[in-house]
Amino acid sequence: MSETAVWLAGHRLVLAGAAALVVVWCAVGFILGWPIEWHFVSAMTGTLVTLFLLLIMQHSQNRDMAALQVKVDELIRSSEAGNHMIGVERLEAEELARLAYNKTP
Repeated sequence: MSETAVWLAGHRLVLAGAAALVVVWCAVGFILGWPIEWHFVSAMTGTLVTLFLLLIMQHSQNRDMAALQVKVDELIRSSEAGNHMIGVERLEAEELARLAYNKTP
């Protein structure tokens, strides 16, 4: 479900639909005289949509990064490289810096 939502959110027609929705929302608000509830609903809707998309994209990015890490680990295992680099993404920042500058971990 999240993959489909991310794909839909990134589609170019969704941007056009969102722009059309904003134009219609503004036109109806203008016709109704901009009641105060109009501002509350628009602010709440914008916040909820932003939060929803943020959470879905973060989930998708975490999944993609985990899959990429599995692929990189498999490449390390199948190459002549030392297996000591498998799992370094779990190290602390200081330990990663030592590895990056070829110092002993």
